[in-house]
Amino acid sequence: MKHMKNINQIGRCLRLKRAMLLTSFGCASIITSALAQPLYSVTDLGTLPGTVASSATSLNDRGDIVGSCSSGGSFNGVGFVWRNGVMISTGKLPKGNYSGATAINLSGVVVGDGDIGDFRPQAWVKTSSGLIELSPNSGNSHAISINNNGAIGGDYSKGLSGSMSSWKAAIWTPDPKDPRKYRATDLPIIVGPDPTFTGTGAFLTAFNQSGQAAGYADNEVIGQHACFWNNDATHSIVDLGPFPGDWSSIGWGMNDLGQVAGESHPSFSSRPVVWNNDASHTAIELPLLPGDNYGMASRINSLGQILGSSAASEPGTWNVGPARLVLWRDGGVFELQTVLDPVMGAGWTITSFSAINNLGQIVGTGVHNGQSRAFLMTPLP
Repeated sequence: MKHMKNINQIGRCLRLKRAMLLTSFGCASIITSALAQPLYSVTDLGTLPGTVASSATSLNDRGDIVGSCSSGGSFNGVGFVWRNGVMISTGKLPKGNYSGATAINLSGVVVGDGDIGDFRPQAWVKTSSGLIELSPNSGNSHAISINNNGAIGGDYSKGLSGSMSSWKAAIWTPDPKDPRKYRATDLPIIVGPDPTFTGTGAFLTAFNQSGQAAGYADNEVIGQHACFWNNDATHSIVDLGPFPGDWSSIGWGMNDLGQVAGESHPSFSSRPVVWNNDASHTAIELPLLPGDNYGMASRINSLGQILGSSAASEPGTWNVGPARLVLWRDGGVFELQTVLDPVMGAGWTITSFSAINNLGQIVGTGVHNGQSRAFLMTPLP
């Protein structure tokens, strides 16, 4: 009941947050040193028996987490679900060498990727009878997210050529005639003057509760632009474009309000951007850490909290210094490592993040006392 209370509280806040993101970061240059430093607890999720390392990929709004554990080396991991302190294996596809869970919805349905003995990733969904391939006849496929209605967003290829045109962004839904199968609906692309151009295509990188999707599209005219798919009958595609004056862009994450987080590229650089959910999908540039001039945004929740990176680069070159993981919230930008509670965060080095839910919880991978571990960061009051 506590979880449901928190979720209901979030729901009451979402209408306000629709307008607040633009307000919060439209005046980012006014951020002062008086801004309160947020603090987070951090939990080591551990590992499955027989494995030595773990990494977290996603979580739902109940705090259930998915990811993978490995025994060292490549292509030997197995997916997991972590719930209330207990980690359970998802298993692998028949003859599979590896698996990894990539998303979980509020009902606990899990999706992920894994091979069937050939090391090529195939998207799967976990059912009571085991893992089911979503696109058994594809070259390879990836499940990105599953919403609470059971729809799955991801990508698949029709062959092994590797060209952009061989890939399809798709939404999978259960086959009403056979619940052991899923039907893929291909999402539209942005076609240029030459429909045979092999660089034309699109990738889905994010999928939300209302069936909207985001990612990026390529063709011979636009190059590469962030894009947005509506949840109308045709899943119509919108070219989000780059930030004004830039030349390309990528959408990496989106929230349930339809706001998209990503990156936009001026010459020899990258800036973190959020495309708002207004009619024009207005692009908002996010501030970087002091002294930095290069960054990206990649995850966003419905509270307007955003994860990304910040770095310093040498102007006019691609010489970019080490990136620092950052969190944008409450109108400020914070280095992720510094928001760990000093006591609970002792011994931790955060190396990557994967997702942020609507409770503000963050999952990813770090080094804890010398061991590679999946973590859960929870905001403290």
